[in-house]
Amino acid sequence: MREFLRDCRDALGAAHVVVDADVTGGYATDWTGRFRGSTPAVLRPGTTAEVAEVVGLARRHLVALVPQGGNTGLVGGGIPLAGEVVLSLGRLQRLDVDETAA
Repeated sequence: MREFLRDCRDALGAAHVVVDADVTGGYATDWTGRFRGSTPAVLRPGTTAEVAEVVGLARRHLVALVPQGGNTGLVGGGIPLAGEVVLSLGRLQRLDVDETAA
């Protein structure tokens, strides 16, 4: 995990790899309070290229990710129930879609 987070800091900048438990706790509970988990880190990419890079790093380091948009779901799908790293998409301002690959 240490090497994965180091590589993520290189890719995203240290400010966007959050490991402070006081901050990550908010990402590990849904807005209803029904679903609670835990995460060692929250990654906050700002572009689709950064998302792709983080996913590639997770694959290389065998780290499980749980993507999270607004954390407003009702079924706990964005909560790290098995200790996954949260991939927060909150900083994304736009999505680039490759329509030929869709």
